[in-house]
Amino acid sequence: MKLIEFKKREFLITRYLTGQANTDELVELQKLLSSSKDNLLYFQQVKSIWDHTEHSKIEKMIDVDKAYKIINNRVVFKSPKTNFWQYWMKIAAVLIIPLLLGNLLYFSFHPKNLTTHKEPVYNELFAAFGTRSALKLSDGTSVWLNSGSSIKYPDRFVGNKRIVELKGEAYFEVQSDLKKPFIVETSSLSVKATGTKFNVSGYTSADKVEVTLVSGKVEVNLTDNKENIKSAKLVPDQHYSFNKVSGTTSITTEDTYKYISWKDGKLIFRNEPLSSVVKRISQIFNIDIEIKGEEIREYNLRATFQDESLAEILKLLKLSSPINYIEVKRDPLPDGSFPRKEVIIFPAGQKRSLQN
Repeated sequence: MKLIEFKKREFLITRYLTGQANTDELVELQKLLSSSKDNLLYFQQVKSIWDHTEHSKIEKMIDVDKAYKIINNRVVFKSPKTNFWQYWMKIAAVLIIPLLLGNLLYFSFHPKNLTTHKEPVYNELFAAFGTRSALKLSDGTSVWLNSGSSIKYPDRFVGNKRIVELKGEAYFEVQSDLKKPFIVETSSLSVKATGTKFNVSGYTSADKVEVTLVSGKVEVNLTDNKENIKSAKLVPDQHYSFNKVSGTTSITTEDTYKYISWKDGKLIFRNEPLSSVVKRISQIFNIDIEIKGEEIREYNLRATFQDESLAEILKLLKLSSPINYIEVKRDPLPDGSFPRKEVIIFPAGQKRSLQN
């Protein structure tokens, strides 16, 4: 090792152990330790001596820059062949004791921890209407994001919680960590889990926020608990629903797959009223659907759609139900854009024009 490299190494180690190192110096030291076993061993031995000195009593008395200049004048450069430990024991009184009695940074000694002080970087993923997205978080948790949804998440989890923010709907397969719970926050409620599979639907435009548990356990807590509703702990096959309008909650046990089938490209309806079906379709495709005729609003539908387009779904509904529909013509707005697509559903056999 050249003398200039030797001095640079001394300087970086000194800055690190005395708490003076800036971000660039920490990164440079990390590269230095990763590049050579000798450098890593050298660092271990220096840190060992540092850890056994009573630096805390006189830490405010040390002038690091001055001590470093003194060392540069006193230390005679040694060949790498010289035994590291013997060399450091001889100059410990000159180098370690006066130089390394600064403000100790309580990092573990492994180089990878030199940069853990940095704040995590937050990312946000969007799923456009009519599409789905998937991602894997830094802890190994898998997330599926439904149409018109977004999730905000850090590039790594720090502290004793793993928190993500959800708008819309997502399905989670959480990597187990009992000491570091996984928390999904929506505008209305939060879901706490350690290792489990569950679905959260929290579209801001919807009247309900829903949580469906497939396996494991979760705890659901309302964000704004004005109604003094207690938190709910779910077990597998339970479906939790909170009505944002009435402030009421319900928990039912049923087939959960119909609530999570969207991640597989399926829309499953099991004897559900037409009014509920069109709400779901409206959310996924970002359109307005109006039902004309009270006699068909509660018509129960049983159907499964898989990766069909909006046009295909409407045609299939028409074929399997006593309904018909028209698509309202869209005229451009003053700014040149077009309003949301609008569909009107009405009883079959009833004539209806585009102007109605």
